Amino acid sequence: MLVALILFLSGIAVGLTCRATVAVGLSALVVALSGMVWIARWDVSVVSLLVLFAHLTAVQAGYLLGAYLRVRSDGA
Repeated sequence: MLVALILFLSGIAVGLTCRATVAVGLSALVVALSGMVWIARWDVSVVSLLVLFAHLTAVQAGYLLGAYLRVRSDGA
């Protein structure tokens, strides 16, 4: 849960300051780090795939919120 919160906040920061390509890079980094953890633990299960999905969702939701706030402040 704490990791998802950190990823959500980093997604907001990316959305406020950068373009979507940085969010894609951040998502790729999350997938790569999850893959390294799976290799280290030698455990790939449905639960770990759901956790990866939740982490990617947190990043994307944060990015969308940050981008929305950036557009709202630019247009107002």
